Amino acid sequence: GLIPTAVLLLGLFFIPESPRWLAKRGLTKDFVAALQILRGKDADISQEAKEIQDYITSLEKLAKPKVLDLFQKRYLRSLTIGVGLMVCQQFGGINGVGFYASSIFDLAGFPSATGTILFAILQIVITGVGAALIDKAGRKPLLLVSGSGLVTGSIFTAVAFYLK
Repeated sequence: GLIPTAVLLLGLFFIPESPRWLAKRGLTKDFVAALQILRGKDADISQEAKEIQDYITSLEKLAKPKVLDLFQKRYLRSLTIGVGLMVCQQFGGINGVGFYASSIFDLAGFPSATGTILFAILQIVITGVGAALIDKAGRKPLLLVSGSGLVTGSIFTAVAFYLK
């Protein structure tokens, strides 16, 4: 885990600030320079720069949202679904499996180091597949598939340990 983190930390010194963030802060020269770096030195950024400036200007005209605005009746359904999904995810059990993966593999008679590494690789692959499919398949089918997989895996694990 140290190597990817160190590479990320070093890389942060070489990437420019976000052009939108710079534009929002009123740093026009830095905004244009960062956009030019991101698009390439020969790219014409004038149209994109104008669009970003117009967007920032229109955002500043809007009323500043407050946390309590979230609890208005029109947002209640979306808020309930979002919080409900997070709660169900936490109670789904995958965090427990992740935390105790080495113990689970030991009890199952599988080398814990190998099992934990395979578990982590599987999580990375599945997350990548999910991220690639989310725009094509939509959130609901992916939630149904992942929820079904979680239930099936939890039942399989429970039965395997019960029968051991």
